[in-house]
Amino acid sequence: MVVLEEIDKDRVREHAEKILASRYFSNSTRQQRFLKYLVSQSLSDDAPSLKGYTIGIEVFDREPDFDPGVDSIVRVEATRIRNKLREYYEKEGAQDEVRIHFRKGTYKLEFTIGSQTPERVTPEENTEPETISSKPSLVVLPFVSIGPDNSRDYFADGITDSLISLLARLSGLFVISRQSAFTYKDTLKTSNEIATELGVQYLLEGSLQHAGDRVRIAARLVNADNSSHIWSERYDCDLTDIFALQDEITKQIVDALKVQLTRKEDKLFGVKATNNIDAHDMLLRAVAIYYKYSKESTEQSIELLQQVIELDENYVAGHAWLARALSFMWSMHWCRERSILNRAIDSASKALELDPQSPYANSVMGWVLMWRLDEASSISYCKKAVSLDPNNAEALLFLSMTLSSAGLGEDALESAKKAMRFTPTSAPFYQYALGNAYYVLKEYKKSLDAYEHGIKLNTNFLPNHYGQLCAFERLGRQEEITKKLVAYEQLRNLIELADNPIWTSDEILTEVKQIRKKLFAEK
Repeated sequence: MVVLEEIDKDRVREHAEKILASRYFSNSTRQQRFLKYLVSQSLSDDAPSLKGYTIGIEVFDREPDFDPGVDSIVRVEATRIRNKLREYYEKEGAQDEVRIHFRKGTYKLEFTIGSQTPERVTPEENTEPETISSKPSLVVLPFVSIGPDNSRDYFADGITDSLISLLARLSGLFVISRQSAFTYKDTLKTSNEIATELGVQYLLEGSLQHAGDRVRIAARLVNADNSSHIWSERYDCDLTDIFALQDEITKQIVDALKVQLTRKEDKLFGVKATNNIDAHDMLLRAVAIYYKYSKESTEQSIELLQQVIELDENYVAGHAWLARALSFMWSMHWCRERSILNRAIDSASKALELDPQSPYANSVMGWVLMWRLDEASSISYCKKAVSLDPNNAEALLFLSMTLSSAGLGEDALESAKKAMRFTPTSAPFYQYALGNAYYVLKEYKKSLDAYEHGIKLNTNFLPNHYGQLCAFERLGRQEEITKKLVAYEQLRNLIELADNPIWTSDEILTEVKQIRKKLFAEK
């Protein structure tokens, strides 16, 4: 084992300052802070074992509920530092006598001076394994619509959605989900602040301006370490060429980040979703309205999606989105006629008939079938969606829900955590999926934590309230159940929600029915 005397430790500190001032680290205050912290802790004789949780809080200012298994910022930044140290010693620091070694599987650094041999890291010092590769990490921020009003915002949002979907299907990139990306719509935060919160290195920003039947788009790829523009371009094209333009921007990002495409990924380009630009425009309007998540907005989106299909009956996305909107009406108890689920299945079936390999159509079909309690088929379709698009957070989320409903807790938890890695800014639905997975595993305290986190994010999302009540019951916290049932204004909706089970596991279904009977016996 290499033991450093105090004089040697001073040399290491001086060497670290030299590295931090080098061109590899001088433009990134985030990585400077991280490396300085690691050096200080690793040189300390009484420092505790370095864990991702502690680093997240002390270096990256995460909240106490930070979960390094879900939020990947520590692992991502550790990978970048390892890569930069390697580059430094290959070039600028090739003749340096002092060396800093940052091995995978641990956050404790090793130091050597001269011909010393690095000490081996013992298993006790190992932290969580390195699960995020050094592939470029990216967030596509919502494109800004330039104009006298916000009437074209939906089109800019549609461009953003499409670019996220295209880039996320490339195995050489790590792309943040739509759910997290759109939390930065109209933000005043700097690129470095956003990158730090999301744990990414690159940001794709852009703007869009309509001029009659033409559209002008400006896009730029920013390196968050120093806010420099790696690539930027302006485009002016007919609206009918919008799909080709989205392909072009994606290819430019691929080239700028030196991403190698597989043969299968090469075939993703050059596909025109529809030849009817009016149908596409109306689809984007419908999707933007759908994301308002109200009964009125969902009904309006259904009307628009039906018009989309009238304009182009072969538009896969039109049928898939219609299926999703129809099933949402059912799941939220806004329509209790089972015929609406049949219509949703018909729409999803049509989408798959047109394109059996559509990840979105497969995912939506699995989601609809879950509400029909068709356990095997729902899981099958959701698994196919994930196999076609492994980095799609929403597909992983839907898969997690279908697995939980079947009582497959371990697999459901794995899918939920994968989905949340692409969604660092959590959302109530993601917490609900996480809570369900823990509930199935009978880890009721963790289940309760997830549901309550979801309630803090959005108190109007009812499923987390019902999950909280079920977890309270399993934990024997009757006083809190009584207090909540007395105070909660939307109890009637909560009871209706309890009448709409997704569980196909006999054990879970029986348990939930018993809990419901106990919770609402006096109502």
